[in-house]
Amino acid sequence: MKEERLVLSGIPTCLYDPGGAHGLLLLGHGGGRSKDDDRFVRLSRRYAAQLGLAVVCIDAVDHGERRPTGAGVDVPAGWHSRATPQMVADWQCVTADLSSLGPAIAYVGFSMGAIFGIATVAEIPTIAAAVFVVGGIPGGHWTNDDDLEPMLVRAAGRLGGAHVLMLNKDGDEFFDAKGVRRLFSAVSAQSKTLRFFPGGHDEWGPDLIDDSLRFLSEHVS
Repeated sequence: MKEERLVLSGIPTCLYDPGGAHGLLLLGHGGGRSKDDDRFVRLSRRYAAQLGLAVVCIDAVDHGERRPTGAGVDVPAGWHSRATPQMVADWQCVTADLSSLGPAIAYVGFSMGAIFGIATVAEIPTIAAAVFVVGGIPGGHWTNDDDLEPMLVRAAGRLGGAHVLMLNKDGDEFFDAKGVRRLFSAVSAQSKTLRFFPGGHDEWGPDLIDDSLRFLSEHVS
């Protein structure tokens, strides 16, 4: 496994290349984390090793090496919907810079990475399979973002070229089942599947990750 830290189009990037890759898997990390978080490093290595794809993880807007000096922990009102267009553009730039390894053919995103992933997959037509883990339409008003739900619903209706798997938790504190099902209903894709696992938002057990790997292997190998 070749692992590299790169700056592509000004975006801090980690690349995991198993050798002989025929395309890219884009991995979106969770909120408050970064490409260098141990959890996402382990996941990136596992997806690369088991799928034979080059896995790319970038620091999201205002995260990791892109975090503004003195930034607080609270999410500003409207931040997710404002950051989404920049995240889509970032992924487009990074995939273009890594085109020698093949096109982006898969996406897997966790929580915030799932939110950004809906719009990203809608704008990158080469992506054949997408897994959105513990994402959906947020329950309550913890995001203070009135534009987020309509943005997500519009993007979900434009996933026609991809096979989509949503993996959610029945005890999720941030994305309740009602909001998850609203988003799933809006998804227009080659195929779509929704599965719930027991537990809370951050409990991504081996069964959930194994499920994502089986799905991706089926559609991009």
